[in-house]
Amino acid sequence: MKKILFYVISVIATAIIPTVITLSIILTLSVNENFYISIIKRLNLIETFIVTKNAQIEKEIQIEVEKKTDMSAYREVYESLKKDYEDKLIAYRTINKTDEFEKLDKQIDVLDDLKWEKSDDTFKTKDDFNKFKKLKMNDLKTALKEIKDYRKENKKAINNAEDVMDDAEDKFKDAQKQLKKKENQAKDIIETRRGEFMNEMHHDIGKVEPLLSKDFNNLFIDKELKSIIKTYIDFLTSWENQIKAGNIYEAKLNVENGIVETVKKIKLPPLRVNLRVKVKENGFEKEKNILSEVFVERIRETSGLKSPWILTQIFKFSDSWIAESIVSSKLKDSGLRLSNGLIQSNAIIIAGEQAENLEKVMMVLSTARYAPYIATGVIILCVMLLFILSSNKRDGLRTSMLIIRYSSIIMIIGSIAAIIVSMKPELLFQPIVDDPIQSIFFDKILEITSLHIVIPALVIFFALSVIGGALAKILKKK
Repeated sequence: MKKILFYVISVIATAIIPTVITLSIILTLSVNENFYISIIKRLNLIETFIVTKNAQIEKEIQIEVEKKTDMSAYREVYESLKKDYEDKLIAYRTINKTDEFEKLDKQIDVLDDLKWEKSDDTFKTKDDFNKFKKLKMNDLKTALKEIKDYRKENKKAINNAEDVMDDAEDKFKDAQKQLKKKENQAKDIIETRRGEFMNEMHHDIGKVEPLLSKDFNNLFIDKELKSIIKTYIDFLTSWENQIKAGNIYEAKLNVENGIVETVKKIKLPPLRVNLRVKVKENGFEKEKNILSEVFVERIRETSGLKSPWILTQIFKFSDSWIAESIVSSKLKDSGLRLSNGLIQSNAIIIAGEQAENLEKVMMVLSTARYAPYIATGVIILCVMLLFILSSNKRDGLRTSMLIIRYSSIIMIIGSIAAIIVSMKPELLFQPIVDDPIQSIFFDKILEITSLHIVIPALVIFFALSVIGGALAKILKKK
């Protein structure tokens, strides 16, 4: 019985040890604001802006090309006419026996050019060769005459097939010319738009991107955004305190969809994102808009740009009343508003099933700080059980170390596979969004987030595999 329990615990330990370690890593990272800040920084938002902007322009160009040329629809017409011509050509050549005639005609030419050479093989004398040549030539010419006679007898049907084929060929050639014209028109549109924006803009943003990213990271992400993330992490990891504070509550007599019921509600902290950052200038601290002032000044200071004016106008526009009006109208449905560089919301209240799910998440996250201790406790418990249940205590400890070693190796392999999949998610998964522009951004988020989780896991599991293997060897020698 004791031996059976030993094997059962061994199997359970092999599965549970890597699982609790992985969950511990994920939970620990999920409640650390530096985890999110590092991901956001590595997204290289300015560089991502370049890529998505170019993708957006390419999409706009494709739409413009299609709108002005209707090339995709015409391509279907072209393919249909091409197939019709090919079918009619095959029908004509079949009824006209063109292939048979051309084959016989070629054989006659070859036979006519054939000369006798003294040989011990097929024809020993020139007379033998000439007799064969004459006989073969008669056969070929007879077969050729039969086709000519056939064509005379079926002249009408052959002419009709030829007329149908010629008509299909004319239509196909006209379609070829029209398609070529549309292709040239499309090329002109692409070249015009490419010269208008993409090349110069890509060159300029590529040159100032490191400088803008540095300002964005130091002045906005490390300060403003980090503070916002910390506020929400503190809220999500204090489930009991939020109940006491009345931010998680049951709304009595809630009327919705014609039903009076009790509904779970959670009141989240209002969102407040300030684009006005503090910068030091001539020894004094000033507030400046990160986009319309800091970025614009940095662009003006950068030499060698091809179109600095276009860049400055893009970022200056972000602080104009027009931009604020447009952005505010877009954000209206989400309860957000933009004013004087400040994006803010009213109290954010989540109700119903969403609130119930969020509360469960809060309950888990509120215990996240204990995750490393729980994982350590589980590992120690598994080792102790194997030690107790083993008939030979040294073998029990060695088995424990081997379980840690090989389960860690499996997780290392799994982690490497996860990295590969995160770099090429389309190999296994359908795109998260259909929009190719958004897809670029989501793919990048997936890759960077996966790396931020998998790399710590790789380090920990590699260390455990080395430690487990070393201790197993030591215990085997004793």
